[in-house]
Amino acid sequence: MKLVKKKNGKTVHFTIVDKTPFESDCDGISDEKERTQCLEKSLRDQILNLIEKDYKYSGEMYVWFTVDKKGNVTDIATKGYPSAPEFEKDIKKAVTELNLTKSTYQKRKVNVRCYTRVLPKVIEPK
Repeated sequence: MKLVKKKNGKTVHFTIVDKTPFESDCDGISDEKERTQCLEKSLRDQILNLIEKDYKYSGEMYVWFTVDKKGNVTDIATKGYPSAPEFEKDIKKAVTELNLTKSTYQKRKVNVRCYTRVLPKVIEPK
Protein backbone atom coordinates (compact mmCIF):
# COMPACT_ATOMS: atom_id res chain seq x y z
CA MET A 1 0.00 0.00 0.00
CA LYS A 2 2.87 2.38 0.61
CA LEU A 3 3.83 4.66 -2.24
CA VAL A 4 7.08 3.55 -3.83
CA LYS A 5 9.95 6.01 -3.72
CA LYS A 6 10.25 6.77 -7.37
CA LYS A 7 10.91 9.92 -9.28
CA ASN A 8 9.05 10.36 -12.54
CA GLY A 9 10.01 13.97 -13.09
CA LYS A 10 6.62 15.14 -11.88
CA THR A 11 6.06 13.62 -8.45
CA VAL A 12 8.60 12.69 -5.78
CA HIS A 13 8.05 10.79 -2.52
CA PHE A 14 8.24 13.07 0.52
CA THR A 15 11.09 11.17 2.16
CA ILE A 16 13.61 12.01 -0.58
CA VAL A 17 12.94 15.71 -1.24
CA ASP A 18 15.46 18.37 -0.24
CA LYS A 19 12.87 19.99 2.04
CA THR A 20 9.57 18.41 3.04
CA PRO A 21 6.38 20.42 2.45
CA PHE A 22 5.61 20.30 6.19
CA GLU A 23 7.59 21.19 9.30
CA SER A 24 9.51 18.39 11.02
CA ASP A 25 12.48 17.81 13.33
CA CYS A 26 13.86 15.07 11.09
CA ASP A 27 16.53 16.96 9.13
CA GLY A 28 19.48 15.61 11.14
CA ILE A 29 18.54 11.94 10.69
CA SER A 30 20.67 10.23 8.03
CA ASP A 31 19.35 6.66 8.37
CA GLU A 32 16.66 6.33 5.70
CA LYS A 33 14.35 4.07 7.71
CA GLU A 34 14.55 6.25 10.85
CA ARG A 35 14.04 9.43 8.80
CA THR A 36 10.96 7.94 7.09
CA GLN A 37 9.49 6.93 10.47
CA CYS A 38 10.22 10.39 11.89
CA LEU A 39 8.61 12.16 8.91
CA GLU A 40 5.53 9.93 9.03
CA LYS A 41 5.16 10.56 12.78
CA SER A 42 5.58 14.31 12.34
CA LEU A 43 2.95 14.39 9.61
CA ARG A 44 0.59 12.13 11.60
CA ASP A 45 0.91 14.33 14.71
CA GLN A 46 0.15 17.48 12.70
CA ILE A 47 -2.95 15.88 11.17
CA LEU A 48 -4.21 14.60 14.54
CA ASN A 49 -3.71 18.03 16.13
CA LEU A 50 -6.14 19.47 13.58
CA ILE A 51 -8.85 16.88 14.32
CA GLU A 52 -11.02 18.23 17.12
CA LYS A 53 -12.99 15.06 17.84
CA ASP A 54 -11.62 11.98 19.63
CA TYR A 55 -12.34 8.73 17.81
CA LYS A 56 -12.50 5.23 19.22
CA TYR A 57 -11.08 3.21 16.37
CA SER A 58 -9.06 0.01 16.50
CA GLY A 59 -7.97 -0.45 12.93
CA GLU A 60 -5.48 0.76 10.38
CA MET A 61 -6.09 4.15 8.74
CA TYR A 62 -3.90 5.59 5.99
CA VAL A 63 -3.83 8.90 4.16
CA TRP A 64 -2.03 9.89 0.94
CA PHE A 65 -1.95 13.28 -0.70
CA THR A 66 0.09 15.34 -3.11
CA VAL A 67 1.51 18.81 -2.50
CA ASP A 68 1.90 20.46 -5.88
CA LYS A 69 4.67 22.80 -7.03
CA LYS A 70 2.70 25.77 -5.68
CA GLY A 71 2.21 24.23 -2.20
CA ASN A 72 -1.45 23.27 -2.76
CA VAL A 73 -2.92 19.93 -1.64
CA THR A 74 -4.35 17.64 -4.33
CA ASP A 75 -5.29 13.97 -4.67
CA ILE A 76 -6.21 13.26 -1.04
CA ALA A 77 -7.04 9.61 -0.46
CA THR A 78 -7.78 7.67 2.71
CA LYS A 79 -8.20 3.98 3.37
CA GLY A 80 -9.26 2.35 6.59
CA TYR A 81 -9.32 -1.27 7.73
CA PRO A 82 -12.11 -1.38 8.85
CA SER A 83 -13.70 1.55 7.12
CA ALA A 84 -14.55 4.61 9.23
CA PRO A 85 -16.13 7.22 6.93
CA GLU A 86 -16.46 9.99 9.54
CA PHE A 87 -12.84 9.59 10.71
CA GLU A 88 -11.67 9.54 7.07
CA LYS A 89 -13.65 12.71 6.35
CA ASP A 90 -12.02 14.50 9.31
CA ILE A 91 -8.56 13.34 8.20
CA LYS A 92 -9.13 14.75 4.71
CA LYS A 93 -10.34 18.03 6.20
CA ALA A 94 -7.27 18.20 8.47
CA VAL A 95 -4.94 17.62 5.51
CA THR A 96 -6.44 20.64 3.72
CA GLU A 97 -5.73 22.72 6.85
CA LEU A 98 -2.04 21.74 7.14
CA ASN A 99 0.51 24.51 6.81
CA LEU A 100 2.26 23.25 3.66
CA THR A 101 4.93 24.80 1.47
CA LYS A 102 6.55 24.18 -1.91
CA SER A 103 9.26 21.52 -2.06
CA THR A 104 12.30 20.94 -4.20
CA TYR A 105 14.19 17.90 -5.31
CA GLN A 106 17.71 18.45 -6.65
CA LYS A 107 17.00 22.21 -6.77
CA ARG A 108 13.87 21.82 -8.96
CA LYS A 109 10.31 22.48 -7.85
CA VAL A 110 8.41 19.19 -7.72
CA ASN A 111 5.06 17.72 -6.76
CA VAL A 112 5.47 15.74 -3.54
CA ARG A 113 3.46 12.65 -2.60
CA CYS A 114 3.00 12.33 1.18
CA TYR A 115 1.82 9.32 3.17
CA THR A 116 1.23 8.34 6.77
CA ARG A 117 -0.73 5.95 8.93
CA VAL A 118 -3.14 7.85 11.13
CA LEU A 119 -4.12 6.52 14.54
CA PRO A 120 -6.86 8.22 16.57
CA LYS A 121 -6.04 9.84 19.89
CA VAL A 122 -8.18 7.26 21.68
CA ILE A 123 -7.77 3.66 20.61
CA GLU A 124 -10.49 1.22 21.48
CA PRO A 125 -9.12 -2.14 22.65
CA LYS A 126 -9.80 -5.09 20.34
